[in-house]
Amino acid sequence: MGVTTRLGLFALGLVAVFAAMFGVGSVVGPLLPEGAAQQGTAGTPGGDTGPEHGGDASQTDHEQRLER
Repeated sequence: MGVTTRLGLFALGLVAVFAAMFGVGSVVGPLLPEGAAQQGTAGTPGGDTGPEHGGDASQTDHEQRLER
């Protein structure tokens, strides 16, 4: 078996493994930490969840932090 054949089979094997893992991941779904589902549903209707995402900080506050 030549080098080209071996590399081709290796690449084919990698594609098969990645395709299988992608399929398994699509079926199972993401694994979230405990309590993440409750936190995700507690937002406001507009999508802004408040200060924990920087909602109360102004643009100048962010610029001052970057300068430090």
